[in-house]
Amino acid sequence: MSNENQDNDMDRYFNDPEYRHQKSKTQKNNSQPQSGSNLWDRFSSRTLKWGGTTIGIILVAALGFFIYLLQGLPSVEQLENPETAVASELKSRDGVVLDRFYTENRTYVPIEKMSSHIVDALIATEDHRFYNHWGIDMQGIFAAIYQITTTGNIRGASTISQQLARNLYKKIGREFSLIRKFREMITAIKIEQNYTKREIIEMYLNTVEFPNSAFGIQSAALTHYGKDAKDLTISQAATLVGSLNAVYLYNPRINPENARSRRNTVLYLLNKHEFISDAVYNKLRNEPISLNYHPPSETGQESRYFGEYVRKKVEKWTQKNGYNLYKDGLTIYTTIDSRLQKYAEKALRTKLDSLQTIYECEWTTGDAPLSVCKKAIKNGGYMRRFWDKYPSFLRAFIRKTDRYKNAFSKYNTDQESVVFDSLFADSAFVDSVKRAETRLEAGFVGIDPNNGNILAWVGGSNYGNVQYDHVSQSQRQAGSTFKPFVYSVAVDNGYKPYHKFSKYPSVFYDRNGKAWKPKDPHIPSGPEMIPLRQALARSLNNVTVRLLPEIAGAPNTTKLEDLDPAARKIKQMASNLGIDMSDTPAYPSIALGTAEVSLLELVSAYTTFANQGVHIDPIAITRIEDKEGNVIKEYNPEYRDEVISPKTAYMMVDMMRGVIRGGDDYYGTGVRLRNVYGVRQDVAGKTGTTQNSADNWFVGMMPHIVMGSWVGGENRMIRFPTDLNYSIGQGARSALPIVGKFINLASDDPEAPWSYDSFQQPPGFVMPQDPDSVDNSRKTGTGRIDW
Repeated sequence: MSNENQDNDMDRYFNDPEYRHQKSKTQKNNSQPQSGSNLWDRFSSRTLKWGGTTIGIILVAALGFFIYLLQGLPSVEQLENPETAVASELKSRDGVVLDRFYTENRTYVPIEKMSSHIVDALIATEDHRFYNHWGIDMQGIFAAIYQITTTGNIRGASTISQQLARNLYKKIGREFSLIRKFREMITAIKIEQNYTKREIIEMYLNTVEFPNSAFGIQSAALTHYGKDAKDLTISQAATLVGSLNAVYLYNPRINPENARSRRNTVLYLLNKHEFISDAVYNKLRNEPISLNYHPPSETGQESRYFGEYVRKKVEKWTQKNGYNLYKDGLTIYTTIDSRLQKYAEKALRTKLDSLQTIYECEWTTGDAPLSVCKKAIKNGGYMRRFWDKYPSFLRAFIRKTDRYKNAFSKYNTDQESVVFDSLFADSAFVDSVKRAETRLEAGFVGIDPNNGNILAWVGGSNYGNVQYDHVSQSQRQAGSTFKPFVYSVAVDNGYKPYHKFSKYPSVFYDRNGKAWKPKDPHIPSGPEMIPLRQALARSLNNVTVRLLPEIAGAPNTTKLEDLDPAARKIKQMASNLGIDMSDTPAYPSIALGTAEVSLLELVSAYTTFANQGVHIDPIAITRIEDKEGNVIKEYNPEYRDEVISPKTAYMMVDMMRGVIRGGDDYYGTGVRLRNVYGVRQDVAGKTGTTQNSADNWFVGMMPHIVMGSWVGGENRMIRFPTDLNYSIGQGARSALPIVGKFINLASDDPEAPWSYDSFQQPPGFVMPQDPDSVDNSRKTGTGRIDW
């Protein structure tokens, strides 16, 4: 076919539909196309093929892109049940938050418990058309596009729902890209379909991060203003909402001027959108930034030791039962009373500070006046008597430091003498080691003897500096606070408070003829024979040791091995009263307090005396609730069988009254509780001091609370001087003051749960009378009670 004919045929093909249809039909019917139609056939075939392929590619690409977008979106289940890490709270029995456990410092609160000002500020600033869109603000998007194309400036157009999508679902991400934006928009639409506007606002304000590591509006309000979210003012709400734009730049604590400028912008928007009047706006914009800042790290600081104790108690249970203590917003209700806890903390810290000063002076200048001591310390004589008496201690303390451990490589030597020469040349370093290692520590715990509830718990001077808990973790020799367990065995074996023993020491010999002859540092004046009541009140070792042959059933023995049955009985008694004695050998020396106990165990054991012989294991937790308020775990007191008779328990209480009151012709070791701290109500107790005054104890008992304190060094090498006429290295002068101060603070507060009830004798019980005494009513407590 000529070229001219081909051109005419092409024109007809495009302009004549019947001709085009006939051509196509002819092509289908002929297996081999005619030579004259090859060009047109190939053209039409390729055109249709290319068009279909292009459309197919576009569809496949669109489908692939859509699938890719879906991979980065939250599932239906995640949308219906968004996971937000909410802090678990430890609460006192009167509803005060004691501690928090979290990965993000967040407390979830319903919108009903949020100030309306915070909601208004959020809507005015972040999304003033919030109630009029369906997750995406198209008007805002067009305005943003227009601004970008005309000015080159980027402005935000994300709705509150879009921001919530980013906060809730980390898969979406936060990088600046169209992919992320598409995912965010799709998720925002889904959120709007699943939740009401009110629920979206609530979720947003509970998930967003505010400055200073505060997640959610409740934590932000507590951290920055020390108040709940429902109590935020307009200005405070504007400050917090304004900070969301850049939590560091507009941090009101770090950058108050920036925060003030941003707050005023929020106030302007509140006024513009008619949430506040012109007058309010003009007044508030001139106010300075004012905070009542509570660092998150200090939340529950007063009860952090107790919080850690509870955390260890509940964490295994939560893990086993599918809960996350740090994310699930659990509420753990405890037995602690926040008022008593506050007073325990204050008493311990106040007294420990004064004890530290006296302790340093006793080891620096002995009995010299305080002014002399301060001058000596200033001139480099810090605790010089201590370092002179124990010259090896300083090197032992230095060996614990990183400076010492790194010094060998630093000075390229393996000679310790070279290291010490270099370290001792740095006087500032040596002084810092001395002061750090000679810090006194203390613990305090109070327990209700009627139900085992722990009412107050202070494990040390400062949890931020020392995490070791001196209530539950520390195990120290009990000293004379162990003697009531010895006397309880004696009373159970028929001995009465009026029975008398010699005040002079006794000697016992082991199988090799080696003598065991414990004795009191000082033997009191007066008659040789001392009643058990007075012996316990004065904490006489000699009388306590003389009880051992009687308890063992070998009253005239001088053989040490004959005392073993007594040691076993005493160990069993302590175990029955709640002290773990599994690692304590049953040696006769146990009677003088060589057993190592925790303060918690010791105080718990004493509650048995106050509770008429019934021991209840200490309990710290009452129940655990999930974040919806459902009770998921309950705890109940564990009562043991009656471990001593009510009569024995009351006789022990009455004898320990003498520790505090003394008698007509003697003073008890705990008399300072009356004479110095003015405690006049019915109270019994026992002091304790170990060898070298390393551990100092006091336990005080009342019908409604048993209180105990311990004072000593973090390091067991720390001890008090014993060569002074008057030293604080005694339980009565170091541990007792903490309990005394606590009683004063708690009893002075009419709102604190404090009782003035007296110990009650068991029904039908009559205190045994000394047949040789004409008038022993004061000694036995059966006559007039003079508190």
